Amino acid sequence: LIPVLVSMEIEGVKLDVQALAEFSRELGATLGQLEASIYKQAGRRFNLNSPKQLGDVLFDELDLKPKPRRTKKTGQYSTNEEILQKLALEYDIGAQLLDYRAVQKLKSTYVDALPELISPRTGKIHTSFNQAIAATGRLSSNNPNLQNIPIRTERGRRIREAFIPSHVEGCILSADYSQIELRLIAAISGD
Repeated sequence: LIPVLVSMEIEGVKLDVQALAEFSRELGATLGQLEASIYKQAGRRFNLNSPKQLGDVLFDELDLKPKPRRTKKTGQYSTNEEILQKLALEYDIGAQLLDYRAVQKLKSTYVDALPELISPRTGKIHTSFNQAIAATGRLSSNNPNLQNIPIRTERGRRIREAFIPSHVEGCILSADYSQIELRLIAAISGD
């Protein structure tokens, strides 16, 4: 497998930079709409990326329930994903904050960052594949980690569609072990 992985790393993968640039503009517009809606519901503007300000707005000013306890270390309300998911069951602002964070992460981590990782020499992204890092035995990749790009959401699929073949007659191949360990155990045990 090592020679195959080395050749994959050297070959790299081409990226449709224009498609990502367009998607970045769309995500930026979505973020603007979410911000406006959140500010309207909150009754004022504040730093959405500040857990302290967000906690104060949600739990002191808007008095949303359930109200989490303040942390011992900083004395501020937690606004982690679990808390926002509970709020999202009752309040639109909770769901919109979750969406805002998801869109912002996709935009900054992938849509805007991936084009910056293109090699000027080859015009491609060259990730590193690791055989022995993931506890499950699967391959992992880093610099960039291409496996963390979401696949179950429409936005994640749009990012993945930006990976294109290097040649007109080429294709992108996706392969999976398909739970090989379970299949081997079933075969050995006769199950």
